[in-house]
Amino acid sequence: MIPFGHSEASHGQATAPPSRPPENVDNNKKKCSFRDKLIGSQEPISVRETVDLISKKLFRIEFEDGDRRRPKCYADDSVLKDLWLPWQHAIIVKLLGKNLGFFTMRDRLKAIWKLTGDMELLDVGHGFFMIKFDLEADREKVISGGPWMIFDHYVAIRPWTTDFISSEVKINKTLVWIRFSSLGMEYYDESLLLALASAVGTPVKVDLHTLDASRGKFARVCIEIDLDKPVVGKVWFRDFWYHVEYEGLHLLCKCCGVYGHVARNCTKVT
Repeated sequence: MIPFGHSEASHGQATAPPSRPPENVDNNKKKCSFRDKLIGSQEPISVRETVDLISKKLFRIEFEDGDRRRPKCYADDSVLKDLWLPWQHAIIVKLLGKNLGFFTMRDRLKAIWKLTGDMELLDVGHGFFMIKFDLEADREKVISGGPWMIFDHYVAIRPWTTDFISSEVKINKTLVWIRFSSLGMEYYDESLLLALASAVGTPVKVDLHTLDASRGKFARVCIEIDLDKPVVGKVWFRDFWYHVEYEGLHLLCKCCGVYGHVARNCTKVT
């Protein structure tokens, strides 16, 4: 073994000239980009071959009313479909009512989801994150296993769609847990509770602790609600009005009943 900085020439032996690097070195070897480092990817993202789309008539530019200051661009469907393909199984998430930094969001999501494989998280602005999963089973677990919460705030989840513009998108539906307080234990039946919950929103599932009657103070049901509409505050059943409590909806207006602001900022207050 020759120590670092030591050569056989020091022993009086002739040394051959240093060999030239191989001719066929892959100069196109992918390097880790800043984006790769940001998302913690060990393998660099595949780089697509650059193609002159305009010369191949796959992309054209027109000027509205002949005004060069208003160019309108059109890409061929074949180009768009190729670009959309890697994202077709991605999801988009947003933490309702609270903003978290990239690394905190990534770590908290991994902690609550407990994925089998890995995931790729991308910050797309305005509190939205795009996520791609290594395993389809993990994706299904995340979509069907909610509602998920971080720091007592709901994680809104939706499948990825083309032309997603984070500055223009508004979350109008989410899964939430509701509670029917003081409901008799004899009514802790899955079918009945789902029927009661349908008066509040779209029923999804009943909490397991409710089904096994281990909690008697309230019945807990997961529903999907429309955040643009006033929430239901109480439900009548067998001559009694049962109050409906919403877990994790911190910006719920007591005046108009709509999520997203508090009473002092309500525009409907006269």
